[in-house]
Amino acid sequence: MLRNSGKSKMKDWHRMFVQQLMSQGSMSGIEVFITAKILIEKFNQEAGFPKINLNHEDEKAQNEDIAEFIDHLFTTCNEALEKVNFQIKRGKQEMKEDDQYPQCYTFVCTEENEQIAKMQKIYSEPELELLKAICELLADEKIATETKLINLCKEGGFNSTRKKLTPIEAEKVIHTFAKEKYIINNRKHSRTGSKNTTYYMGARLILELENWLEKNIEVDMCRVCSKPVFVSVECTTRNCNNSYHRYCVEAKKKCKECKQPLKLDGATSKR
Repeated sequence: MLRNSGKSKMKDWHRMFVQQLMSQGSMSGIEVFITAKILIEKFNQEAGFPKINLNHEDEKAQNEDIAEFIDHLFTTCNEALEKVNFQIKRGKQEMKEDDQYPQCYTFVCTEENEQIAKMQKIYSEPELELLKAICELLADEKIATETKLINLCKEGGFNSTRKKLTPIEAEKVIHTFAKEKYIINNRKHSRTGSKNTTYYMGARLILELENWLEKNIEVDMCRVCSKPVFVSVECTTRNCNNSYHRYCVEAKKKCKECKQPLKLDGATSKR
């Protein structure tokens, strides 16, 4: 499909990157970094390939070269994918892991109906009903225990099948959502195997269903990047109440609206 796009700048390394992302649906920043290194090792001697030295004595400089190559892949692939209504999106998880916000890359159809159709091919109506309920809960509470997510199934049954998931079925599909990175296990406050395991919204779901979330879920928008935010930091100035991603707050210390300092600690739910 992309190979026949006329004057496309896509080369074999671009196509391999797209194929890898398509096959997985979503990749972490670390996985993309490893994939980029593999592509560099495979194509470094090819005509037109950026010259990158993987034996550089300066590791920082080498990593910067790889990051620049990833940006090149991202831009060039999206220029070609745009013509066929697809896009590679990248974002960050909303909470830190190992003192950083992990990156997420996901392969997305830009047609909203197709985004929903993809989910409908994978999950049943009761499972998607539960996913919507989870989105609503996490938009309100930011973080929730596994027990609370499971209990949402008791409020289901408003789908065309009139079927409610049992708690066992709900637990199973919640683990599937977590495996696919639609929701993230908040390891910092969780015990392995415990029903008190806590979850927050995954960057993959936010990136894949951004338009759907804005239309169907009462979710805040970050005043810095104008993207949906679940685990938000809110300006506490009276009559302001703007919301921000935690990583946007770290980069921009003051409220965009009232210019008052923002604090990462002590953020409360929006309701």
